[in-house]
Amino acid sequence: MYLKKMEIVGFKSFADKTKVEFDKGITAVVGPNGSGKSNIVEALRWVLGEQSAKALRGGKMPDVIFAGTEKRKALNYAEVIAHFDNSDHYLQGQDEQEEVVITRRLYRNGDSEFLMNGRKCRLRDIHDLFTDTGLGRDSLSIISQGRIESVFNSKPEERRAIFEEAAGVLKYKNRRNETESKLNSTQDNLDRLEDIIFELNSQLVPIQSQRDVALRFQELEAVRSDLSLAVLVGQLETKKARYDQTELDLAEVVTELKQLSARKKEYDEQVGQLRRERQKVEAEQEKLQTDQLNFSNLKSDLTRKIELFDVQKDSSEKSAAEREERLENLKSRLLTVEQDLSEIQEKSEILLTEKNELDKLLTDLSADLATLSESPEVIMERLRDEFVQLVEKEAQISNEIVRNKAEIADLSRRQSEQDESVRENLTKFEKISKDLFETQEKLTAVQAEIIHLLAEFEKQNQAEKKQAELERLAQNEMYDYLQELNQHKARLASLQNIRDSHSNLFAGVRAVMQNASEIGGLIGVVSDLLTFDPKYTTAIDIALGGGSQNVVTEDENAAKRAIAFLREKRLGRATFLPLTTIKGREFNGLNRIQNMTGFVDLAINLVHFEERLHKAMSSLLGTTVIVDMAENATAIARMMNYKVRIVTLDGTQINPGGSYAGGAGKRNSTTFTSVEIANLEKQIVSSEQKLKRAEQAVQKAQKTRQDLLKEVEILKSQGEEKRFVEQSLNLKIEQLVEQKSTLEQLTDLSATQESTSNLLELTRQNENKSELLTKITQQKGEIEKQLEEVKTNSQTHKNLLSEKTKALNHAQLRQSEVASELKFIKADEKRLLADLSALSEEKNQLTALLNPVQFDETERNNFSKQLTEVEERLSQINVRMVSLKFEREDLAAQMEDLEQHNQDFIQQTQELNTKKTRYEMQLEQIEGQLMTLQETLNSEHQMSFEVAQATVEKLEDLAAAEQKLKELERQIKALGPINLDAIVQYDEVNERFSFLSSQKDDLLEAKNLLLNTIDDMNDEVKIRFKTSFDAIRESFKTTFAQMFAGGMADLELTSDNLLEAGVEIKVQPPGKKLSSLNLMSGGEKALTALALIFAILRVRTVPFVVLDEVEAALDEANVKRFGDYMNHFDNSNQFIVVTHRRGTMATAGSMYGVTMADAGVSKMISVKLDSAVN
Repeated sequence: MYLKKMEIVGFKSFADKTKVEFDKGITAVVGPNGSGKSNIVEALRWVLGEQSAKALRGGKMPDVIFAGTEKRKALNYAEVIAHFDNSDHYLQGQDEQEEVVITRRLYRNGDSEFLMNGRKCRLRDIHDLFTDTGLGRDSLSIISQGRIESVFNSKPEERRAIFEEAAGVLKYKNRRNETESKLNSTQDNLDRLEDIIFELNSQLVPIQSQRDVALRFQELEAVRSDLSLAVLVGQLETKKARYDQTELDLAEVVTELKQLSARKKEYDEQVGQLRRERQKVEAEQEKLQTDQLNFSNLKSDLTRKIELFDVQKDSSEKSAAEREERLENLKSRLLTVEQDLSEIQEKSEILLTEKNELDKLLTDLSADLATLSESPEVIMERLRDEFVQLVEKEAQISNEIVRNKAEIADLSRRQSEQDESVRENLTKFEKISKDLFETQEKLTAVQAEIIHLLAEFEKQNQAEKKQAELERLAQNEMYDYLQELNQHKARLASLQNIRDSHSNLFAGVRAVMQNASEIGGLIGVVSDLLTFDPKYTTAIDIALGGGSQNVVTEDENAAKRAIAFLREKRLGRATFLPLTTIKGREFNGLNRIQNMTGFVDLAINLVHFEERLHKAMSSLLGTTVIVDMAENATAIARMMNYKVRIVTLDGTQINPGGSYAGGAGKRNSTTFTSVEIANLEKQIVSSEQKLKRAEQAVQKAQKTRQDLLKEVEILKSQGEEKRFVEQSLNLKIEQLVEQKSTLEQLTDLSATQESTSNLLELTRQNENKSELLTKITQQKGEIEKQLEEVKTNSQTHKNLLSEKTKALNHAQLRQSEVASELKFIKADEKRLLADLSALSEEKNQLTALLNPVQFDETERNNFSKQLTEVEERLSQINVRMVSLKFEREDLAAQMEDLEQHNQDFIQQTQELNTKKTRYEMQLEQIEGQLMTLQETLNSEHQMSFEVAQATVEKLEDLAAAEQKLKELERQIKALGPINLDAIVQYDEVNERFSFLSSQKDDLLEAKNLLLNTIDDMNDEVKIRFKTSFDAIRESFKTTFAQMFAGGMADLELTSDNLLEAGVEIKVQPPGKKLSSLNLMSGGEKALTALALIFAILRVRTVPFVVLDEVEAALDEANVKRFGDYMNHFDNSNQFIVVTHRRGTMATAGSMYGVTMADAGVSKMISVKLDSAVN
């Protein structure tokens, strides 16, 4: 196999389509620097699948597309086609192809295409094609000058890749990596599976315990159910016998009460007549007593009025003159008091005014005395002290001004000396400061970009983590919906199986429905013919009771056939509802209760069924009322006088007659399989829709997360680039800061600034001190003036102080007198006001008494006449009341005699009513107990009393049976909570546990197989690497000696681990000691690397070798050795050499020249050297 031809269009500088044909042997590509000859090597590298833009000397992959020049437009794509001769079928998988053509295209919008023999393929397909062919990415098929340097500059572990490619172990390593990836995936699956198995195992133990309890419960419940049925029958028989006897006793009591009632009626008529007569007498007595009282009061009133008239007439004439004289005296006293009060009020106002004036005078005198209290001698002494202090302060300030002036002169001289040195360095300092500022701004901008990128990176990274969490939540939600769907489907399958097998029905009903086609005329079981809202399930279940398993038939003949079938086969009993004979039941009191609180509806109105089944359904549900809760049900039952059956939504039941039934029990959860199946089918549709939406959400979350991961990688790359720029700017800033620090030391700017600052401060201090001296001079003048005034006014001051003191004493004395006078005046004013009020009140009373009183004798005569008439009427009333008293006593004697007979009647009636009430209560109690027992029989055993009586044998000892039943119930209660679903759940969980355990075993087996595979591949890699390394080592010894014309060389492994060991190169050029590559010259290193490459090529032949200026570091003699050594290889090796060394050109059989006739566009010129020489 060899490289036949390359076609290049738009790749880097090859704007035009260029064909390059290669022969076997050595082909040289020459041209001046910058002509684009290395672009041919990079085109070959690119078409073979290179993905690194840096390896192609670009920043990003679209940089390989021709970018245009001043004269040529940029192209929109790059294309390279490589033709390989495969006549020896060297390439695996291409045995039928004599020629293999690899094409790669890249468009400027980022789209790319890979083709193999004209068919589109993946990049990985191209990598797989050349794996272990010697043409891989780490192989020596394409060698640049940089690759030569990497041979001796790289670490031993990195150098190992060259030997692995030569050994052909790359495919084994790739497979090992894939296998390890599969192993990790298997381990992850195994970990998840172990978590699930652990969880299932933790569920299995409690579920198994619950299952054992449930099985024990079923065993005890079967025995309890049979015994309960027999006990219920025995209790019902006992209660019915007691009920019948009580009814007979009650009938006897009712007969006696009727007879007693007739006798009592006659007595009541006699008593009624006497009572009516007595009431008439009592009514007349009450009227006469009222009249007697009224006339007696009237008599007293008239007598009092006559006496009062006579007294008032006598006293009125005597007291009139006395009251007039007293009134005149009061008026005189009032006038005197008013005058005194006016005088006192005027005097009070005068004294208040004087008091206010005295207060002001005292304040002014106190202030004047405070001012005059200091003596002239004291004032003069104080002023002299102040004058001396000012003189001392003036001298101190003057001395400080002189010192400051001397210091200012000295500072000015020193500052002048520093100015010249500072000016010389300021220019340099300003330039460096400017550069430093600009660099810092650039650094700040870059750091801002870095911060922005970090923030964006963190934001995207957090977003990716958040999206990962959302993806996890979405997956969990999807798994939950999947589990919910599976549970619904499992439940549906179970219910469908129950429905089809009729396993939820009584034995007799089940037998009939399983043979429905044979019997004929059967419509179905009531529970299967109804549909209703699931929230009414409990209420409808209780309302139907055992009727839910009644069988509806077309007519009575079908019912008879079914009964005959059961009797003949002895398969049990069943109740049938023939449509032709069954009578519906109607509820008549709906208008009385439908608006009451808690009323829901009649049970018949809450279920749905075919219209023809109405009579059958109404016979079961037509008169049952559904109410929301027990409190409201009690109110409705009371309204209907406990004559209607009521069921609440939670299953509480009020029966006709007033008995209650309720509580919670283990009811059959599969009674209404058709209703539950319909609901489950709706739930399955809903769950499937939820699952579909959840799957879409998971897919969306996965895509979003992948996009975020790409964004994070891009931001990371951009951040690394900005970090490099930041480091460069920081280095420059450090250099500028160091230069600036040096200039600061030379310039000593701080000293100059300090000197200037001190100079300004001293000047400012002198100005302030001069101003202070001026103020001190002014203050001295003022003190001298004050001293002169004090000397002149000394005697005047003493006279004024004496006058002010006397005036103050006089004012204080008068102030005390005025306060005392005001106190007495206020007391007199208060007393006079009280006298004035009392005299005015007395005057008003006397004035009122002076009104004249007139007496009329005619009025007194009328009072006397009325008094005579009243006395006559009172005499008549007294006579009649004596007569009525005798009549009433006679009636009372007759009623007392009849009352004695009445007590006998009452006692007998009470005794009989007590018996009657007791018997009625006993009947009601027994009736309630019977209904409760029948309801229990119906709800627990789904059969009537007659059927149960015919089914069980009569108990010999009912009490013993009841005791045994209690013991069974105690044992069941001791079991605790019962989970009947645990039986099915245990089977399901155990089945899943066994399945997953089997899966775990399979995964462990797969894991062991993968580990064995990895061990096998590691062994293969070790063998191949060791064999190839030993061969290359021996070959290297030979090629080194040939290339260096002597000397020694060797290869050593850095460790005994053949999978990881690096390769160390030891060389000894002719005439030198054995040393490592690091101690050799550049030419020696290059020649050693070429010797190693040729040694590898001798061991592992590759189809072609591309050498890109690998001999650039060699001198002419070694170049000739390099060229001669290439000729040692026969034509089975193909060398393509990019060079500008003549020694290398001389060895080439063909030569291509690369030029740039147009700037930026490469052109190819080919020459067959062998032909040219000939």
